Amino acid sequence: MGPLIQIGNRALGLLAVLTLTIHISYSQTPGSTVTCAVSAVPRQVHSEGVTEPLGNIVLRCSSSNSGASVTGNYTVFLPVDVTNRIDSNSLTTDAVISVDYGLGYVPVPGVSGRVSGRSISFNGVTVTVPGTGKFGIQISNVRANVSELGGVAGQQVMATLSGPLSVDQGQVAVANTATSLYASLHSNGINCTGSPAPATIDLPGFFAAGTAFFSTRVTEGFGTAFTSRGTGEDSGTRFLVKYTGFPANSHLYVPNLVAGYDALTPTAGGDLGLTQAAGQYVPGSGTLLLGLVTGADSSGAGGTPFAAPTGSSPVTLNSASEVALSNGSGYAVYEVLDANPAVRETAQFPTFLVLTQITGPAVAQQSLSLAPVSAMAAASATDPVPRFVASAPASDCGIVGDCQAGYFPKLSVAPIPINLTATAGGAAAGPGYIYVQNTGGGLMDWSTTVTYVDGSGWLIFDQSMHENSATVRVDAQAQGLSPGVYHANVLVDAGPLAGTATIPVMLTVQAAQVVPSSTKITVTGVLNPATMTATPVVAGSLGIVAGTNLAGKTVSVTFNGFPASLLYTSDSRIYVQVPAALGSLNTAIMIVTVDGTSSAPQMVQLAPAWPSIFAHAVRNQDFSENTSSNPARAGSTLQIFLTGIPAGSSVAGQIQNLSGLAPAYSGPAPGESGVQQVNLVVPAGLATQTTQLVICASAGGQQFCTAGYPLSID
Repeated sequence: MGPLIQIGNRALGLLAVLTLTIHISYSQTPGSTVTCAVSAVPRQVHSEGVTEPLGNIVLRCSSSNSGASVTGNYTVFLPVDVTNRIDSNSLTTDAVISVDYGLGYVPVPGVSGRVSGRSISFNGVTVTVPGTGKFGIQISNVRANVSELGGVAGQQVMATLSGPLSVDQGQVAVANTATSLYASLHSNGINCTGSPAPATIDLPGFFAAGTAFFSTRVTEGFGTAFTSRGTGEDSGTRFLVKYTGFPANSHLYVPNLVAGYDALTPTAGGDLGLTQAAGQYVPGSGTLLLGLVTGADSSGAGGTPFAAPTGSSPVTLNSASEVALSNGSGYAVYEVLDANPAVRETAQFPTFLVLTQITGPAVAQQSLSLAPVSAMAAASATDPVPRFVASAPASDCGIVGDCQAGYFPKLSVAPIPINLTATAGGAAAGPGYIYVQNTGGGLMDWSTTVTYVDGSGWLIFDQSMHENSATVRVDAQAQGLSPGVYHANVLVDAGPLAGTATIPVMLTVQAAQVVPSSTKITVTGVLNPATMTATPVVAGSLGIVAGTNLAGKTVSVTFNGFPASLLYTSDSRIYVQVPAALGSLNTAIMIVTVDGTSSAPQMVQLAPAWPSIFAHAVRNQDFSENTSSNPARAGSTLQIFLTGIPAGSSVAGQIQNLSGLAPAYSGPAPGESGVQQVNLVVPAGLATQTTQLVICASAGGQQFCTAGYPLSID
């Protein structure tokens, strides 16, 4: 055996980081009478792959000793695991050694490959030199766990062989690693708000009903990354989409078949740049087609994909299926049914969310990886082929060319330096604020980190919000700090696509300033004036500030510095109209100032809409209150008074099970600041009963609904 193979396992493992090599030992007669030229055509393989087929190793041999036979063992050594499917004796029939005597390669009968960790051997192979003196030997379909090279793209993979013949070179390249999957998720986070169910469960039905959806896009890293099922494989390339964090009454639906960008009409939800369409596929066209797999396990293995359409006419891909959810989590698996190896292909599909009743705001999550996902790194008798290590794909926007598109999140941070003053040895001081906004589409995940120029550990962050627009509260802890000036930088990072921003912070540590306790302004919370409970408030609508020492000669309430209109003040309550200038922010900082003394800043949750019906505020057509003893007649008009519906919202009502009722009027209540009025006609034909009235408002791409209000009908 050659000197390269004599090195220890540790050294060989280090060499694996860069290459796999081939070396053929030099034997004595009769093998020495044969000389061979070694070659291979490297295959492009998934850097995330565990069972990647390597390029064939070919020996083109010649000898003047016609009729001589050479018997020996051929062993391929790899610095990563060989992963062909094996039987109980570690033998595989997938990898083959063949001989060509001039009529094409024919497998050597009775010889199976024996897999042992990082090598595969073909033992007892006899080759007889033909009359022409020329023959070939080929080792094909050896599979390897190239992910053990670290999942890094751009590595040249080579192989090491020991055999009885003399060769012209000691190394041959058999593969090149490449990242195979890139992707875009319209939102990593998914707002779980009201969303109607269609009358018919199919894509046209979902589109017509306006059901909420979010899209997933997959793109090849190279032309042959997405393939349909091949010989000896359990499946084509698969994608595992995982869903988590959905409310208990959520229902998710996905298309059964997905047409790629190169199909007759691509499947698209309409939120990632393409026109909304179910998709059309021409059978046998060689364009990208994905099929939903039913019965797959949570790793993406097993199950049966929906069959590709047959025939010669274009087929519209309308059908859809529900994703099974358990405790708000589930998964969908897609398999490549058709593809074009000559081009880099892309496909996208929507996931529809049906959520007819909501109890509060929720944000769910979506993730994606190649599948089946497996931790089995070595050869196996039962594990799926192909299989992959779990890895989150990088963005495909650079390949598709839409990185700057408005439907992706974009980070915007107000460039306002933070200057804090604290007392040496005192409690936390501040606060300062970082205003984070998503000026693009979808939901933006972000995080904050701090780099200290002077000292360390003196900043405290309120990081309760990590999605879309929010306000980060920054306080300073001066304990352990001497009087002086300290500097730090806060990095807001929303990822390579949405961007980053840096905010400088300066802390001045000085002596204490004592405020008499009798003048302290305390805020205990913000209440919804309709329900008298703590809920998010809405820009332009009403809220109640609760606390102590709130009354005075001069009282003001600000949200992010914007003054609120005060409608009523007392020592424990201030009725305010929230500034409309807050727009689409998710949080705001509220400060109450009474006669020159300010409260500690209070973070307030905001919502695009939060309709709430006031108590005793549903009136019949004659302006009398609707009660069980004073019902509304079918066909008459109700007058409903609410808060939490911003200007420009789309409003609809629901009575009993009749949803989507268009109001006769929806807008500001005359003469009432921050109060909205909705006039709704009671549908004719309803029986005498007490039922539930619900008003829904759509704003910011989301739908929000009131709790059910008891409504009596005669």
